[in-house]
Amino acid sequence: MKIQGLIFDCDGTLADTMPLHWRAWQTVTQRHDLHFSEERFYALGGVPTRHILQMLGREQGRSLDHISVAHEKEAEYLPLIAQVEPVNSVVGIARDHFGKIPMAVASGGTKKIITQVLGIWESCGSLMRSRPVRT
Repeated sequence: MKIQGLIFDCDGTLADTMPLHWRAWQTVTQRHDLHFSEERFYALGGVPTRHILQMLGREQGRSLDHISVAHEKEAEYLPLIAQVEPVNSVVGIARDHFGKIPMAVASGGTKKIITQVLGIWESCGSLMRSRPVRT
């Protein structure tokens, strides 16, 4: 079977962002007196921030505006984006297929964050583009 396109996840697959997300989570959960272990953070990788905050608030009996706090977490993460490093083994696959087949990036992150992360890779010479893939 011939590969007709590739879809890459962003956080933790193309980009080593998880340690930076964890730093942002630590700040926000401390600010709101929420318990959130690092082990659980990694187990919930890929779950949108707002859903995690809803769950934590419910479990810990806290009244929480999960949307507002999710924006706080994003605001803590944004300044860290400059520290994002590519996962070279995966980015290498994208480079090898660039211009040969359609590729897309999928992420639970906001468009603003994904655009900034992709911009970092492009400035490092990584060949990434986001195009729809027909299935």
